[in-house]
Amino acid sequence: MPRVLIVDDDQSIRSVLSDIVRAAGPYQTDIAMDGVEGLEMVRHDEYDIIFTDIKMPRMGGLEFMQEVRKQNPMIPVVVITAYSYLETAISAMKQGAADFITKPFTFNDIRHILSKVIRERELIKSFAGNGNKDAVVETLNSELYKRLQEINTLFTLSMELDEIKENSSIFNRIVSMIARLLKAKRVALGLLEDGTIESRYTIGIAHIEKLPLKGSIYEDAIGNKTHIVLEVGQKNPFSGYPLDSEFLIIPLILNNEVLGFLSITDKTDGYKFADEEINLALTLTHKACLRLENNALYEITYNNLINTLKTLILTVEARDSYTKQHSERVTKLSLEIADAIGCAQTEKDAIRFAGYLHDIGKIGVRDIVLLKPGGLTDKEFEEIKKHPVIGDNIVSPLGSFPLERLLIRHHHERFDGHGYPDGLQGEDIPLIARILSVADTYDSMTTTRPYRKGVDHKTAIGEIKRCSSSQFDPVVVEAFMSTSTGRGAANGY
Repeated sequence: MPRVLIVDDDQSIRSVLSDIVRAAGPYQTDIAMDGVEGLEMVRHDEYDIIFTDIKMPRMGGLEFMQEVRKQNPMIPVVVITAYSYLETAISAMKQGAADFITKPFTFNDIRHILSKVIRERELIKSFAGNGNKDAVVETLNSELYKRLQEINTLFTLSMELDEIKENSSIFNRIVSMIARLLKAKRVALGLLEDGTIESRYTIGIAHIEKLPLKGSIYEDAIGNKTHIVLEVGQKNPFSGYPLDSEFLIIPLILNNEVLGFLSITDKTDGYKFADEEINLALTLTHKACLRLENNALYEITYNNLINTLKTLILTVEARDSYTKQHSERVTKLSLEIADAIGCAQTEKDAIRFAGYLHDIGKIGVRDIVLLKPGGLTDKEFEEIKKHPVIGDNIVSPLGSFPLERLLIRHHHERFDGHGYPDGLQGEDIPLIARILSVADTYDSMTTTRPYRKGVDHKTAIGEIKRCSSSQFDPVVVEAFMSTSTGRGAANGY
């Protein structure tokens, strides 16, 4: 009975993988918590195949694999990795790993790996028994080259997916990627809606009417949550005619629910899908599903964060109603300037979000200072000056808003370096902060407060021009002057 060693510091991974291996065939399994323990077991026992995680305490998977090869170079080692470590998997293959699997893995993944690696091991043993070392080396090099080609292709496609944000773009791209990967002329991605499958994203297939799920082969794929290969001669699910090449169905699974299906057929290099091709397609599809899942989680998290921040802003507004109106006006004017200066969409989005929040740090300023009707003492002004840092500290744990943080922290910096909190100078100040600084100042000057009357547009414009190159970026000032607000259109000038 073949013996399998599983090395992973995650108890749940060890347990699940051990159960799958034993269910996949007549295999005996042993487990180790890390590379150190695994190496000790290899020294005392014979193993036919080893599965090892990459990231482990004491001794990681790559170091463990090298030590195993010193003990017995004939033991095949399969690396367990996450999608984010595919580059490490490529490195592991170059260093001698027999194969790799990505987490989370399925029963079919493990069964295929076991069958393939054990078969290759037996083949190499037979060559070695005949004393044909050249044949052994040639076989190993051929298999290694082939597998590296597969991994490099998968890695490249995965990188492409990581660059895509919109779900519709992901659907379109996965169709073209699968067509390229499997050399298939016809690929369709159908989404499951109200008991029907609507193929909105296709290559080589004309528009397909909605297919009823009930009673179809796709219903079987939902029940098993695994791929299905229809053989030549079976009925084409789309046309109803006999197939003249294999038809591969891959379910798209999101949060353990089937979202839709990939349908793939009509290969350009034959009529059958090789096991390696199917596994690559499954891996890439799973990667796409993870991307879709991350998008859904991001949207939920983003909305929760926005609601939290809005609650904080409401707290500030309850203390100082001027803040809300001021923030809205400053955001609107900043976007006008951003359009005039030709800012990128990401910068405009940051202004739209953080402009509303730029004074959120005032929540940490005492009412007696924040609402003081007269001039501030030096000590009180120092307290006011803390609000950009307080705002940055409020937003920083969110992690996903680097540009927004820069705007919140630096909107009181001066172009000549005499601003606060960090005394940044010139173009070291982020552009969006330089933009908001002008808008913030203009609105502050022209708005009447309980303790002072706002100045007119002409006076405010004169002051901003006077402070160009000292307090303000002259390029931003020029852009501001070209806006409708800067020209005074809103004030009848």
